[in-house]
Amino acid sequence: MPFLMLPPRSLVVAEKNKVAKALANILLGHYRIMKYRGIPIYSNRDVWIFGVQGHILELDFAEFKEWSLSTIERLFNARVQYYVRDGMQKYVATIKRFASLSHTIYLALDNDVEGEHIAWEVLRIAKSANPHIIPYRVRFSSLDPEELIEAFKRPDQINWNWVEKSATRQEVDLRTGVIFTRLLTLSIRRHVRGRKARSLLISYGPCQTPTLRLIVEPYLKWEQGEKYQYKLKVVLLHPLYGEFTITKTYKKFEEATKARDEILRSKFAKVVNFKVWQDEKKPPIPLDSYEYASRVARFLGIPSKVAMSIAEDLYRRGLISYPRTETQRYRGVKIKKILHKLTAHHQYEISRIAKRLLEASHIAPREGKRDDKAHPPIHPIRVPKKGELRDNREIKIYDLIVRHFLATLMPSALLERSKALVKIGSIEAELSGLRILRRGYLEIYPYEIPQEKELPLRKGDVLRVIRVSLAKEKIKPRYLSESELIKLMRAKGIGTDSTMHEHIHTNIARGYVIRRKGKLIPTPLGINLIKTLLDLTPELADVDLRSKMEQAFSLVAEGMKTKKEVVSEILSKYREAFNKVMDRLDLISRTLATYVR
Repeated sequence: MPFLMLPPRSLVVAEKNKVAKALANILLGHYRIMKYRGIPIYSNRDVWIFGVQGHILELDFAEFKEWSLSTIERLFNARVQYYVRDGMQKYVATIKRFASLSHTIYLALDNDVEGEHIAWEVLRIAKSANPHIIPYRVRFSSLDPEELIEAFKRPDQINWNWVEKSATRQEVDLRTGVIFTRLLTLSIRRHVRGRKARSLLISYGPCQTPTLRLIVEPYLKWEQGEKYQYKLKVVLLHPLYGEFTITKTYKKFEEATKARDEILRSKFAKVVNFKVWQDEKKPPIPLDSYEYASRVARFLGIPSKVAMSIAEDLYRRGLISYPRTETQRYRGVKIKKILHKLTAHHQYEISRIAKRLLEASHIAPREGKRDDKAHPPIHPIRVPKKGELRDNREIKIYDLIVRHFLATLMPSALLERSKALVKIGSIEAELSGLRILRRGYLEIYPYEIPQEKELPLRKGDVLRVIRVSLAKEKIKPRYLSESELIKLMRAKGIGTDSTMHEHIHTNIARGYVIRRKGKLIPTPLGINLIKTLLDLTPELADVDLRSKMEQAFSLVAEGMKTKKEVVSEILSKYREAFNKVMDRLDLISRTLATYVR
């Protein structure tokens, strides 16, 4: 028997097949599976459910398909239209087939701006086969049966402002990306010979390129700075507590040798100041997409693109909530219901903490400020069955999500910090210590446990200098970790919760960046692309421009500006940059050609 009686001749379209299957289990109860054009259709009499595969349509130019320097400027105003994406024709045929049989269509796509655009794409195709079909938009954040049934009982309508926001972003990104990719690629090809010229692609993207600049900037700072430093290491001996080591770094050899000689002459060090204080270490705030990708990269060493793919799969299997979210508040989340489920977790540590939280008189989660009004923070929905998590990465990621959720509900940790100011002659140095007085959330969240270090010194203690060494060290370039980059991208408004990992991956795929030992290292081509743009057309690598663009897109979502207005305003800025590039095109192309030959 079905769990929820949908009206006769109803069509339900989900974002993916796994979601469609979950919907069928919850909405239909008993169903049969048939295939149309190779797509699984879950049906019970005259109700049909199936999933698509993301965007079905893509925006492209209706003319000027051939790459030519002479037509590039015309792309600012050339006509654009939607085409069926490669491999998506079977979904178009399936939507038309079942829309023609249906009276009502439920658009159960992801509840975000991109999901709204996909809902519009599905509806557009459905109406081409059945203009009278009645559409409903279904919004949910997890595959929890109660939430889904409630969502279908109270369906919504398409948010046309969200659709327009997505369409605005698509048009801006298409025009700017194609215009500057063609311009850079074709101009550089003139200076490169043979097969290399034909395969050469220098891509530009309004998010991709500012992301590359963030990756390159630490290298540029290193390039302009000192290449060597001098490290002075001093080992001190306390009569009761043994050895302590202090390290000081100097830029100039003369300063380092002067300090070394003074320490050797002094022979003794004295603790001239000692202080101890308590420090509250607060639990993390609820997990949004940015923080999820950042923490998985930092704590587990899993790249953001892989991490998002795994999270989406866990969501489609009903294990976690929707992972593309910018919300840091548990508004509407049934915390106690989740805790009840976690009491059955196979890890005793997790089940014990869940039980303890349920027994507490009051649960006060630590929450952040962000709320996208679409989805709650990422949190667990249910406990997996034995063997349901398929590999070590899934196990680690699900475990982090569970532990993060519990940590947000727990009290702060309490640390005791200590600092000793040591003086050797006129040379001052610091020693620090740390103890955990109360574990708090660290009891369930091992990723942030600080290393304890005793510092049993007191003001007035005297230590003997027993070893002094001075070494010249080459200063290596500092490269960003993926976690650090994601935080910078968020701060600068580059990319969205849905796309940030794609911009990182694109830079790697284009040969601008390589990933090595957890660091993102710019290649000579990536470095010199950014150098050239900064020297000649810095607007194209402006890390703040995308943030301003996203603010403009949000005005469309709020109904305060039209798509036409925003596209025109943004493209006028890019046209100015285009004119600057054209004035310096030969210099830019010759400079970059030397790095691709």
